[in-house]
Amino acid sequence: MTARPQPASGSVGAAAPPGPTAAAEQPVDQYWREMVTVALLGTDRREPPTAPAGGLADLAADDPQGTPSQRLLQQVAACTVVRRAGVLPGPPVQLVAPPAADPRPVTPPVATATWRRMVSNWPVLEDEWLLAVVGCGRRLAPELVPPLLARHRTDAVRHARALAAAGPLGPWMIEWSPRLACAAKQPALAEAVVVLPELPIVPELLPLLTAPAAQVARTLAAGLSSAQLGHAHRAVLVNLLARVQPSSLPAVAKAIGRVDPSSPAIGLAFALADLANLRLHMLTELELA
Repeated sequence: MTARPQPASGSVGAAAPPGPTAAAEQPVDQYWREMVTVALLGTDRREPPTAPAGGLADLAADDPQGTPSQRLLQQVAACTVVRRAGVLPGPPVQLVAPPAADPRPVTPPVATATWRRMVSNWPVLEDEWLLAVVGCGRRLAPELVPPLLARHRTDAVRHARALAAAGPLGPWMIEWSPRLACAAKQPALAEAVVVLPELPIVPELLPLLTAPAAQVARTLAAGLSSAQLGHAHRAVLVNLLARVQPSSLPAVAKAIGRVDPSSPAIGLAFALADLANLRLHMLTELELA
């Protein structure tokens, strides 16, 4: 690059090297706007502007380009470097305080997949799943906390249940994202949060909730095979399998899976077997080793 005159050594009142002042930056900004104009119009209609004195002018003199477009590209690249180098760092960003420690182990990755399948196919199981997370001494995996809080923000009881399963991470996320807070006007009662809600079941099927596993399996399989239990009973049968003793689920799923394929209720039988297997799976995978 071409040499520039330097002040004599030891001379009184020698000027200090120019710094990145607003006056020094203004010509570069103006030069940039002129180059943008030329780029929009095209170098065949307007010549690139003359580089301001300093490094940009030295570059143009030391490395002359053959065509106007090449000269423009060279100066655009150099000017971009100058503009970026002149950006001063902003004030330090305040560090985000982490949530309080929670020693409970998180739910395993397979439980995350189970929850997504459950809320898509069998949401009737979600209350028991959340209570099982807390009852097994676990806490929600971090990726599950926002969707669960958002999903139940209009239900005070379920939102409080999700917070219990989330631990300190729940209030921490709500602080940073208020839309995850509960929007229900009535607060949740502490008793309701820890108790599994009852589901409507017809009186004639109520004894099956506490009956031996073999009796439950036999009754349901016989009713589905004979079509005495059909699609009109779907809602009550779903509620029954969502609340029957977990120890009965293997026998029930096995017996329902053997329903006569010619039965009009075979589709319902397949659905109920899927529900029983999913409930058993979700409870088993949450148990601590």
